[in-house]
Amino acid sequence: MARARAEPGAFVIGIDASASAMAEASRRAARPVSRSGISNALFVVAAAERPPRELLGIADELTINFPWGSLLRGTLGVDDAAARGIAALLKPGASLSALVSVAPRDGLELGAMDEPGALNLLAGRWANHGLKLVSVCLATEADVAAIRSTWARRLGVGRSRPAWCVVLRRFETGVANDDLEWAG
Repeated sequence: MARARAEPGAFVIGIDASASAMAEASRRAARPVSRSGISNALFVVAAAERPPRELLGIADELTINFPWGSLLRGTLGVDDAAARGIAALLKPGASLSALVSVAPRDGLELGAMDEPGALNLLAGRWANHGLKLVSVCLATEADVAAIRSTWARRLGVGRSRPAWCVVLRRFETGVANDDLEWAG
């Protein structure tokens, strides 16, 4: 909702596998514009593994904030079906920006995000889906605060867990990741 309000010329689509997670935002958006409603947002119930056919290849930009479950595994390229669904939303040249909190104790076979091996593994997994890993950096307190995430507070992001900004760009499948940038 905040993004749609801030960018009235953009059409913003919120996707979540849980209808209840979007119910309040959807109700507020559907109000008349004169009562703080917004006309440039749509809410869709769908799992990352099965995005609606109508949304395939249409996104100029995709933002994922503090995913969990299969969406987290997909964002990290660990869950192939979820990663394929995420990648399928992007049109060629589009970008994906994710704010993730992952720690070795999550058991996602990635290790710490600031280790070169983890970055190479992440880059390779996304290359299989036609995305190039552009950058990874440790999220700042301002990055985390800017999205006002209750999930981030629950996770203890910034206190007991690190958060990472991950940026990917859509190219044709098989593009090499030789321009990987680490901004640590």
